[in-house]
Amino acid sequence: MKKKKDYNVPALEKGLLILEKLSKSEEPLRITDIHEQMGIPKTSVFMMMSTLETMGYVEKVDDSRYRVTMKLYNIGIETKSKYDIRRVARPFMEKIAQQLRFTVHLATLSNGRAVYIEKVNGPTFVQFDTKIGQSMFIHSSAVGKVLAAYIDEKELDEILVNNPMVRATENTITSPELFKKFLGNVRETGYAIEDEEGEIGVRCLGAPIFNDKGNVIAALSITGVRNDLHSIHFQEIGEFLKEQCRLISEQMGFSEITV
Repeated sequence: MKKKKDYNVPALEKGLLILEKLSKSEEPLRITDIHEQMGIPKTSVFMMMSTLETMGYVEKVDDSRYRVTMKLYNIGIETKSKYDIRRVARPFMEKIAQQLRFTVHLATLSNGRAVYIEKVNGPTFVQFDTKIGQSMFIHSSAVGKVLAAYIDEKELDEILVNNPMVRATENTITSPELFKKFLGNVRETGYAIEDEEGEIGVRCLGAPIFNDKGNVIAALSITGVRNDLHSIHFQEIGEFLKEQCRLISEQMGFSEITV
């Protein structure tokens, strides 16, 4: 059996070591500095720095010296927020699952789709074959609609261009104009309904979770079969989810006063 070391990519490893070196240095470094301090050939350092600069991980402060940008910091913050939201939301998700007896999902927006980052099964024999890491179209899922409702129109248009509004059922919204009108209703009511639009016989309701800056960072939803999740209860359940998401948002630093 091969050891993990056997699968290392030398160039990638050196590139990451350079980033670590730059991040720890009090002063910007030249290619020559990196070569001398790390023993990496100048040609290799030049190629790696060129790639890192193109990707926005480093920047030149003058003609020859480099420093790391805030991109790594932003990636860290984004990753941390996802871990934080899972930790904070999990107890609420368990409460919702027990009280409503439906499966509860937590999702964030990634590459134009809603991606499940946490799941709590409902305490019934009905179990959904959804998985953490699974992505959903924004136009045919409750979590997707919630996340789409709070991004700017330009970003939404780009997502819809790259992710065509495919019809999953006869109820799926496939018109961008109708979809945007629906999203206006989501913002007005504070929750989204997905009524057999992704799969016949399955219904979902979702609500947004905000961070300390007032931005939507996740969507929480419940999923149930049509016979259990009746439309006459949509408003009642939607308001309940809004309240639970408000409590989660407060623990993430959100305050309606500052918005």
